[in-house]
Amino acid sequence: MFTQLNINAGLSFGAMLVALFCVISSARKNLTRFQHGTYFIICLSALASGICMFAEEFFLTFSKAGDESYIPFFTIEFLFFFFHSFFAPAYALYVLSLNGTIAGRNKNIWYAYWTPVFLVELLNVVNIFIPSESRPLYTIVTTAEGGYAYQRGNLMFILYVVAFAYVLFGIIAFFKNIKALNSRKITTIILFNIFTLLGVFFQMIWVDVKFECIFESMSILAVLLLLENDNDILDPNTNLYNQIGFFSDSEVAMAANRKFSIITLMTGDFFQYLEMLGKEKIDGIEVEMAKFLKSAYHSSYIYHLQNGKYALIVYENKKVKAMDIAEQIKERLQKPWSHEQIEGAARWTITIARVPEDIDKPSQLHYLFLETMVNSDEKVILRSGNDLRFIQRRSKVEAAIARGLQDNNFKLYYQPIWDVKRNKIVSAEALLRLIDPEIGLISPVEFIPIAEEKGSIIEIGHWVFEEACRFARRNDIKNLGIGWLEINLSVHQLPERNLAGRFLETAHRYGIEPSFLNIEITESADVDDNDELAERIETLANVGFPLSLDDYGTGYSNLTRVIRSKFRNIKLDRSLLLSAEIDKAGQTVLASTYDTMNSLSFHTIQEGVETEEQKELVINYGAEMIQGFFFSKPIPEKEFIEYVIKFNDIEYIA
Repeated sequence: MFTQLNINAGLSFGAMLVALFCVISSARKNLTRFQHGTYFIICLSALASGICMFAEEFFLTFSKAGDESYIPFFTIEFLFFFFHSFFAPAYALYVLSLNGTIAGRNKNIWYAYWTPVFLVELLNVVNIFIPSESRPLYTIVTTAEGGYAYQRGNLMFILYVVAFAYVLFGIIAFFKNIKALNSRKITTIILFNIFTLLGVFFQMIWVDVKFECIFESMSILAVLLLLENDNDILDPNTNLYNQIGFFSDSEVAMAANRKFSIITLMTGDFFQYLEMLGKEKIDGIEVEMAKFLKSAYHSSYIYHLQNGKYALIVYENKKVKAMDIAEQIKERLQKPWSHEQIEGAARWTITIARVPEDIDKPSQLHYLFLETMVNSDEKVILRSGNDLRFIQRRSKVEAAIARGLQDNNFKLYYQPIWDVKRNKIVSAEALLRLIDPEIGLISPVEFIPIAEEKGSIIEIGHWVFEEACRFARRNDIKNLGIGWLEINLSVHQLPERNLAGRFLETAHRYGIEPSFLNIEITESADVDDNDELAERIETLANVGFPLSLDDYGTGYSNLTRVIRSKFRNIKLDRSLLLSAEIDKAGQTVLASTYDTMNSLSFHTIQEGVETEEQKELVINYGAEMIQGFFFSKPIPEKEFIEYVIKFNDIEYIA
């Protein structure tokens, strides 16, 4: 019997199976976003269309006129057009959901969007009640062979015009906001269009062969395989979207020129509580946190980034206000989180940023998770509006750093170091300055941490080293009585594999002995527990660069570390001096520090001396060298040379 089934039945059956697979796969993923809901509608439309087409072929093959099969056959045609009419508008909506155009839109827009579909469906219903010979859309006629055949009406073109309009709308939306789509989304939509258009093309050439349905099913299968899989952007513990999803969704919405708000939550105590409670308890608390956020904001645009950081993308309207949501979250965060009789009460920072008023570029998103200096005893800090000026400032400084490297806006200033016994300037610390033509002078306290975070500190560090060598070579500063230069090294430069080799090559290129270039490593650079970084420091010493320990008294160093190190100079931080000016305890600490360092044959340099009294104080305690504003602030090289000539009272010819 089944040998009577023609090729259309096979194509329809294949389309039905593919669509059924897509429906089941989509339903099992249990994804709740508008994008996934729209895709599910497309799959259902394709499945229903495939079932109807297969049933149609069955009736065409086995039914004869007079078998009372007219009504079920006509019903199948009605259902086919009913379900298939949703395919094109759902496709256009899917494109809009991918490029961020439709997310958070007012519900009234749906009435306008679905009106053409409603009119088509109404026409489909009216078509039933019109006499067979006058039906405007389609009807069933008796063939010469005594069977049934489908016949188009005069107004059938309306269905195709409406479908084409939706598809065209989707294609226009695709190209209009293509910048909002990544390469995978672009590839998927292109494949979807290719499969669908091929189906239409073959259907036009071979009218009696059901190509359109099988090609539509292949197109939704391509979407399923390439896009409808959120496993890589879902956090498995909380079932919220992760940081990949957050940055992707934010970038898409920005590229689509959408206005929205971003609420971020972060706790600086996360690792403290992780250490105290353990990962299992923290995971439990994070699940409770996720449940609360979902109750506070009924949306799929909630994200668990990592390490106690969350984010919400809020498309505001009359009923949904970002500030109201943030206040509700703040109220809850004032209370501890409980899990299995364990409570965690961390400090939180909530940030509300408007797009594009507060941030307007995807590159600024990570600024929302930066801590800012806020003197507050509040358990939960809420930042918004003027509190977010640091974002624009940060963006400008990043741009200034990039310009500085490109346009040579970085400058080296030199601060003299005075030798107590010789009463001479014997050295100088090379200090980096950034003078931007747009912003002006930017403090290293501001731009160096940014450069370290962005990775540009490596290029900057090599520029500093080369510029110091150039300065020493061009001015032959040994004739000034300068015995060495102090050059700061960021701990973020240490991972560079051939750091010592590059420094050595630069020094040799300028004819500078490595022993003339003291490498300053700040005490806060805790590298003792990192064998690889410690080895890099040791390599610098082994190839001939002397080492200085900077800011002693502020960081991780202990006496054992200092004793076993290869430091030549120990630079005492200004905080030790200020403590000695306050009370006897501070004086005792400073005095014992000098006694210890001198007994171990380290050369000591006191930083931050600004007054005559401070100078005499540290001299009495045993300081060998002094650096500070009492002698000079950091000054450009020309001024430095003039200063040293005058101070050391020498005749100098560069």
